[in-house]
Amino acid sequence: MPSDDTNTGIAEILDVNEDGEVNLEDLKKLASNIEQDSIDSELSRIRERRTNPDKRFLVNTILPRTIDDYTLVFGLTAGVVFFGTILIASSGILMGDSINIDKATSGTILDPNECVDKSEQIWFQNWIDEDYNLHVSSQNAPENSSILMVKFSNETELIEIISGKGDLSLSIDDEILGQGEYDVSIELHVWSDDNSDYSNLTFNESLSKLNSDPATIFHSKSIIINVELKEKSSLWGAKETYKTMEKIDEESRACWTFQQLGAWGWVLMGAEWVGGRETAMLTGGSAQVPPWFMALVSMGMSVFFLCVQYPLMHRLYHRETDDVLTSEQMHRLIHKTIIKASQRLQIRPDYDTMKVQDRAISIDVFLPYQITRRTIATPVDVKARIIKEILSEFAIFGEMRPLQLKTNRIDKEHNKNRDRTEFIEPTSLDQIDYTKLKILEDYQDFFSSMSNFGKLEVAFGESMRRWFKKHDVADYGSAIMADEESVFVRVIYRPVSRFAYFLFKPTYKNLQGDLREQLKSELSEYIGKRTLVVSARNERSTLADRAVAGRVEQGSEELSGEAMVAKRGGISGALLQNPFMGDILSTVEFVAQKNRSRIDKYGFWGLIVFVWIPFMASGVLVGAMLGLVSRMKFERVLIACLIGGSIASITWAYTARGIIEFMERYHAEAFFPFLILLVIAFTWIHIRNNRQRRREELFRDSMAFFSGASEA
Repeated sequence: MPSDDTNTGIAEILDVNEDGEVNLEDLKKLASNIEQDSIDSELSRIRERRTNPDKRFLVNTILPRTIDDYTLVFGLTAGVVFFGTILIASSGILMGDSINIDKATSGTILDPNECVDKSEQIWFQNWIDEDYNLHVSSQNAPENSSILMVKFSNETELIEIISGKGDLSLSIDDEILGQGEYDVSIELHVWSDDNSDYSNLTFNESLSKLNSDPATIFHSKSIIINVELKEKSSLWGAKETYKTMEKIDEESRACWTFQQLGAWGWVLMGAEWVGGRETAMLTGGSAQVPPWFMALVSMGMSVFFLCVQYPLMHRLYHRETDDVLTSEQMHRLIHKTIIKASQRLQIRPDYDTMKVQDRAISIDVFLPYQITRRTIATPVDVKARIIKEILSEFAIFGEMRPLQLKTNRIDKEHNKNRDRTEFIEPTSLDQIDYTKLKILEDYQDFFSSMSNFGKLEVAFGESMRRWFKKHDVADYGSAIMADEESVFVRVIYRPVSRFAYFLFKPTYKNLQGDLREQLKSELSEYIGKRTLVVSARNERSTLADRAVAGRVEQGSEELSGEAMVAKRGGISGALLQNPFMGDILSTVEFVAQKNRSRIDKYGFWGLIVFVWIPFMASGVLVGAMLGLVSRMKFERVLIACLIGGSIASITWAYTARGIIEFMERYHAEAFFPFLILLVIAFTWIHIRNNRQRRREELFRDSMAFFSGASEA
């Protein structure tokens, strides 16, 4: 049988509110404390995992451990092999003049068209780019004085000339050619007994040279150029005239050397980087680049960028299931953060009426609070400080939902609810309210305190001058106040350097902490055992002060509010913090949340189709980001993007040129831009509607939440 002492000890433990009785309220409070301790433990474990990842690749270990680590290693290896091969090929170090690769693949399933070995003879490469400009380049010419001439014969004759040494290249703008069919004669004149560089010759000097001194080596070629003016209709029925150029060349293409393929590899990569996969394929197809090589270059770029950048995006943006905060954990995290912030701000939050709304698209917090006699922060400072503290925690836990915070100071009359023993600022005798002074028989302590405060003021001024000079900031208002328990310091500063918004690195938190440490050290004999309360504020906001919020969404007159997203670094941070991309990605994530079940069901195949279809911004990286915001598994996104990107590269390499030629042959090119414009219009309307729906839901529901919380 337990002793009375034992029973008494248990009763003391269970008596949580210490009212001398154990009742239902005590048991509820005890259960709540146990639950909070459990949640705190879970938050600590999540924080530990995210701040100190176990054996992360390239962080705590050089060995890959997870699937994204191995993908990154593969991407880097593939990039070295791919770009290294293109570099070696274009330099001519290895098999520079060999045509064996192109010769072996021509006439096969990889390249149905046969190529001709012209390695021992002079030949001309010619193609039409995406802007309908004609390019002519000589190949295998000896390194002697040479002139390249292109004649266009129609009703009149037009001549283009370039002079120089060895192989020459000439570009003819389509604007100089009128409508009609042209017989084009390409001629290369080489003087084998002259090694001079003719690049400085004028047009007339070149013609005179050709007429007066015939070349010892002459090579020519004829092609036909057909220039047409065509009309295309816009979405609203207006017609627009544009020029096209079509080349007819019945000569079999020359086999490409390994060096030529390498050089065109860089050209194709540049074209794809600037104008997309379609532009690269059309340019290469016009130049008769082997389709297998165009597909290989496109696939090489896709594999490299996908396997390198996607693991990095996944690491920064993705959270494991165990790291996704539950609603209870989110409430507790915000509660603990506000406790810490309130201690620094010297405010007293009303936790009984505080409310948190955890939604799929935002986190809403309503915080009533009271000020104390130690409070020196303004309501604006209180809100800003709490927002920064919460967003800092969100950044650690990987929470990228917008935060909306509303603070409400519940002491309506500033002085009524303050402690009646509010401190006196004895800077002058006129400011002293003698009604608050306690009548003393001995006034020695009073005059002593006045003297000490004067010394404190002097020491404070000297210390602040050193602090302002140290940080290169100007004083826009500094004050010190004191009572028996505390010393209060408020400082407003402004950076004096030029371009401070971008170049001033310290945040107000850094400077506030530094000021506190300096004052503690230099004014310790005057402060004594009193509490030092410091508030430092930048009079002009800088980029560093705003950096905690990576992106801010503003409401409107009808839907007021301000939603802020935590700052993140790296690729995902750059995307999310960019207003344009952040708006798009947040809209995509909103749609993904609304159609979660559908995305989970059709996401893999839909992602393949999205990457495959030749629409603007439908490449592998955009597809990977869509997979991320849709919460698809890493492996499924990677496989879907690789399949879609590979199919797109192969499809365009072997059919793009044929599709364009078909459209031009049957004069159906006017329908093609109309169809593209129609798709773009419907896509834009759909995106705009989703963006509007998200914004309405984001701010409307938050306004209703804050209104209800305030009334309660």
